[in-house]
Amino acid sequence: MKIAILKGKGIIAPHVTDDYFQAFKELGHDVLLVNIDQDFGIGDYQAILDFKPQFILAYGYVGITRDRNGRFLWREEGIPVICLHYDNPLFSLNDQFLNEFKEFPSFYYHFVWDNYCEKFMREAGVSNIYPIMLATNPNKFYVDTNIVTQENELAFVGSIKSVQLSTNLQHLEQQFIDYVVKQKINNFRVPLFDVCMDALSNPKFQAIHILYKDHTEVFWKNIYYPIHSRGSSIFRKHVLGSLSGVDMHVYGTQEKLNESTIVHTAVPYNELSMTYQKHAVNLNISSLQLETSVNNRVFDVFASRGFVLSDYKKDMERVFPAVWEAITFQDLNDLLIKADYYLTHKKERDELVAELNNHILEEHTYKDRAAEILNVISSYDSPRDIAQKKSSDHDQKEQYKEPMESCPICDGNDYTQLYKILGHRQFETNLHRCTACGGVFMDPQPTEEYLNWFYQNIYYSEDHRKKMGWDTEISNVTSGMLRSYEMRMDLVESFADQTRFPRGTLLDIGCSTGHFLAEAQFRYWSVQGIEISESAANEGRKKFGLNVVTGEINDDIFENESFDVVTAWDVLEHIPTPHSFMKNIKRVLKKDGLFVANTPNVNSSASFHSGSKWRHLDPPLHVILYDHISLRILMKMHGFEILKISSGPEYLGQLQIIAKKTTN
Repeated sequence: MKIAILKGKGIIAPHVTDDYFQAFKELGHDVLLVNIDQDFGIGDYQAILDFKPQFILAYGYVGITRDRNGRFLWREEGIPVICLHYDNPLFSLNDQFLNEFKEFPSFYYHFVWDNYCEKFMREAGVSNIYPIMLATNPNKFYVDTNIVTQENELAFVGSIKSVQLSTNLQHLEQQFIDYVVKQKINNFRVPLFDVCMDALSNPKFQAIHILYKDHTEVFWKNIYYPIHSRGSSIFRKHVLGSLSGVDMHVYGTQEKLNESTIVHTAVPYNELSMTYQKHAVNLNISSLQLETSVNNRVFDVFASRGFVLSDYKKDMERVFPAVWEAITFQDLNDLLIKADYYLTHKKERDELVAELNNHILEEHTYKDRAAEILNVISSYDSPRDIAQKKSSDHDQKEQYKEPMESCPICDGNDYTQLYKILGHRQFETNLHRCTACGGVFMDPQPTEEYLNWFYQNIYYSEDHRKKMGWDTEISNVTSGMLRSYEMRMDLVESFADQTRFPRGTLLDIGCSTGHFLAEAQFRYWSVQGIEISESAANEGRKKFGLNVVTGEINDDIFENESFDVVTAWDVLEHIPTPHSFMKNIKRVLKKDGLFVANTPNVNSSASFHSGSKWRHLDPPLHVILYDHISLRILMKMHGFEILKISSGPEYLGQLQIIAKKTTN
């Protein structure tokens, strides 16, 4: 593979870029390194075009190159960009970048080092995001046998600026920044973002909370970045200044933090490995922008066969699953105890170092990270291939659409278009409101073949459940869900014969994993279910021993007049042929039998205020949406007497209906 790497400015960034350049070469790939530390000129641009790379890789947004007219050059040239986010990517994310990433996702791959930052990017609407840790380069961090380790010495290598918490604060922003830093100092283990969110709940900082909600980009740049920038030095000074009674070598500050501090100038990068080996115990005190991730100092110290104690980060558990507790501190007291132990127990310290040195060199080098990146990008088509595939997919998807000639509820042919909606799996359709009955329907609709495929393969899949915000384990049930099943049965029984035992026969259409049927069974009803998804039906059979038929209700399933009650919870909106559906419900119900259901109300206040973003506008799934009028019309057309129709208690914008079969 041919990869062009752009090397920009920074303290650590240029070295990380060099490390990746070397790693890709060691893996046998053709790599071009272009140094744009000063400027990016026409010569650099032409050199990259002549090299004809398949990808461009750079630290942060260094690889997002634009011309004077604002055009994104590499996308214009058809070359995807790999962004290595080893800093918080929201510090530099602007509207232009964000719009570009959203409109042309196949051209941008974002590798993000921190779980929180990964989450922030996804919430901002960026796709193609992959986790990646920092690492070490064994060619730079290795054992130097000429160095003698000085026992009984602690060392810290890192930047500490001369800043202090402000006094006589005039500005609310500064008050907020210093308040958060103070709270973080008292809560080593808690990620900075969580500390920040807790502070935003303080009424004193309501204006900052509004800024966070309404002007997120300004919040990250003007509030969160200064918290990290100022707070990191204050946090480090607090930790180091609390240590006394042992020689403390601090590299990178001019301040003497306490009587034991021995101050040194900053260490050149090529001398870091030797410095780590000079002292018995090195300290890693992360900058505050690290929410969960581990910085490169931890990898580099162990690669050098030095020893490091690090402040707790969640990823320490991933990098060092067997020994993370032994090499992390979670507060000052924990640091004092562990620092004293390892300064006085050389044998145990050396044993840990030997084990972790091997672990780092085997799993956490930049060569390992480069392989991770290649594994991701090699599994994706080029943007050109994607464009061709999209064209093919479009033609194929059109085969699974059926145009509508009239309203599926009342057969009217006078209707107006509400929205054009792009739904799941890029299914695009129009939503029309019928002038005669008020119902809303898709045009075109998905074919029966496509819907069956979707429910069997997509609807209960882990990816779809994550997308919808559902629990990925379909068997899990919350207390709120159990309460809703109770309320549903309360509704059924409020219209059923209260003196009958056993209660009667009940069919639940679209019974999913059977939890509602289980509630009915607990109340002495004889129950039966039907569910289109085989995986969900199996769950109900295994967990509750239910009798569940897989498929859809039709003329051949269930005997005539065999049920006292038929329920359909959030099902009607999924049915493209409502008259066939209601005909079969009427067929299987006994005389005076009850039909009980709920469905989203397309004419609710929730729908009105949400507009085209209403969550129940859900192609290809919600093919028809009802309101009070259209639902009454459907019931009347099939000879049902409506006993009650009202807003349901389960969610905003719900309709509940209880109807009785009155004719055969």
